[in-house]
Amino acid sequence: MSLYDPALRYFLAVFETGSINAAARQLFIAGSAVSRQISRLEKEIGVPLFERLPSGVVATQAANSFAGFARRAIQDAGHVVDEIHERHDADSLISIAASNGVGHNFIPRITAEYRTIHTGTRFVLNLTEPATATQMVRDGVVDLAMTFNLAIDPGIKIINSRPAPLVAVVRNGHPLVAVPIVSVQDLHSYPLALLAPNTTNRHLFDLVSATGYRAVEPVFVCDNPDALLSFLRASNAVTLLGQITISRDIANGDVVAIPLKEKELRQRNLQIQTKAGRELPVALANFVSFLSAALATTMV
Repeated sequence: MSLYDPALRYFLAVFETGSINAAARQLFIAGSAVSRQISRLEKEIGVPLFERLPSGVVATQAANSFAGFARRAIQDAGHVVDEIHERHDADSLISIAASNGVGHNFIPRITAEYRTIHTGTRFVLNLTEPATATQMVRDGVVDLAMTFNLAIDPGIKIINSRPAPLVAVVRNGHPLVAVPIVSVQDLHSYPLALLAPNTTNRHLFDLVSATGYRAVEPVFVCDNPDALLSFLRASNAVTLLGQITISRDIANGDVVAIPLKEKELRQRNLQIQTKAGRELPVALANFVSFLSAALATTMV
């Protein structure tokens, strides 16, 4: 027995593929069955969900809004079953959205540690932009988001939040290693390797640079912290990252973190987020507690 209307799954397949026939192939059912279910939903809602074209279908604005509800309904139904049948130690699937700074190393390491205790737990990790990670948890696409944030979103609940200031990062042996604290202006004497403009740390850097500092174009831009670190290990470049992003590299002695003077660069928070108003299943709540404890130990 399904705990949700199967038409919701049909709708999402059409919404994601842009085609009734493609959705039918994905679902292993006849296209006419998909079409009937979509028509029934449209009749119940009272507005068209798709514009029919010879080449396929195009989602309407109503479909964009309805997609969030459909995903949440399917996800919540799955969690009800998980909580009833799996409880504490049984198999469970936990989906996470995270920004690159925390998702490239910290989360994979912590999930691996968690699985040594809860061997039946499975994880799906989506690396994306900070704002998108928050939107995914708000829309019910994922269970958790772990991301750097500069604002409060009313659609989410912040389970854990810790200051995550930016630091200047250089290779071991760089001329700046002997300097106890630097300003953005001090960095202009060296090549800059920075994350892409859609990240919180690049946003803060650009904000500071626009308030009286000489504009300097980075020589290397990438949305992956590992790529930035590889670049600066082979050069005299400087990058700006958070301590949690480089905790492994600092422990290995590969790089050195130097505090930054500007208070604007200390405004970020690293948050663990869930959907507002959602009661967490036991398995998910257990992992959140484990993740929060690991975060407290790492960001001392």
